[in-house]
Amino acid sequence: MIRTLIITIFTLSLGLICTHSEVVAQEGTTLTDITGYEHTVRKPPTRIVSLIPSNTELLFAVGAGKAVVGVTNYCNYPPEVKQIEKIGDLMTLSVETIVALKPDLVLATGDNPDEPIRSLRELGINVFVIDPQTVEGVIEALKTVGIITGYRAQALDLVQDIKSRISVLNKMLGALPADRCPTVFVGSPQRTENWTPGPGTFTTDVIQRAGGRNIAVDLKSGTWGVYSLEKIVAKNPEVILSTVREAQDIEKSTQSLITLANGMSGWKNIRAIQNGRVVLLPDDWLLRPTPRMIKAMEKLAQMLHPELFQ
Repeated sequence: MIRTLIITIFTLSLGLICTHSEVVAQEGTTLTDITGYEHTVRKPPTRIVSLIPSNTELLFAVGAGKAVVGVTNYCNYPPEVKQIEKIGDLMTLSVETIVALKPDLVLATGDNPDEPIRSLRELGINVFVIDPQTVEGVIEALKTVGIITGYRAQALDLVQDIKSRISVLNKMLGALPADRCPTVFVGSPQRTENWTPGPGTFTTDVIQRAGGRNIAVDLKSGTWGVYSLEKIVAKNPEVILSTVREAQDIEKSTQSLITLANGMSGWKNIRAIQNGRVVLLPDDWLLRPTPRMIKAMEKLAQMLHPELFQ
């Protein structure tokens, strides 16, 4: 719960073969979500409500966007979601608004409160909960969303593309020894309180696959936690990794951040700042478990290991 709030603030066997324009239900397929809830696919849903931005992205990525009738206040990708009915945010969902939309599928996350999920199910609404926490988890989620929405072929095409790009990345990085994988801190001197991802989180998985080592190994697995400036200085990371909005000028923002840090006690003594190794990525690439994760992995790998990508 806290993890997703932090990320919000921090601003896809079996079946039938179909073409890209077809929607085919995997009739008789029974899927089990992370809560143990079983859903047997009968026909593709025509009215879907998404309860977190990452689920919205997954739905549109597999081709089910036209069926989406409700999204959260923070859903912003792809751009057309801005015109879709809003049902509240991650923690303060409007059950009344969701019910009024008459969904035949609500795609939820493990960070949504239990009570609205329970209320919707008691009203006979199909609520399916997914919660990908790794790169592989996103790939499996794409397959699941493809099956449950009737876009299995499209989902598998996307999965294949992601896997191919990961394979290329792996070949580029090879078996890098630990001493060639720079230490990384996720945070920013612009923040008075630096929440950072620990081991077992999606963001840490992205960093590792890009050839980096997250310094926050002492945090509880699967969580985010606060890192004090004293601890950041003590760990002396080689790279500072932070985020910007996708529309921002990354080069200009990077230079501004380095200049700011050089004028701040503590920060100016960190290796990453002294060497100008500050990497900024669009926040939704790095923080959301969606297909755009591959962009984060590719770009971060290039920034961490420029000598391999010349």
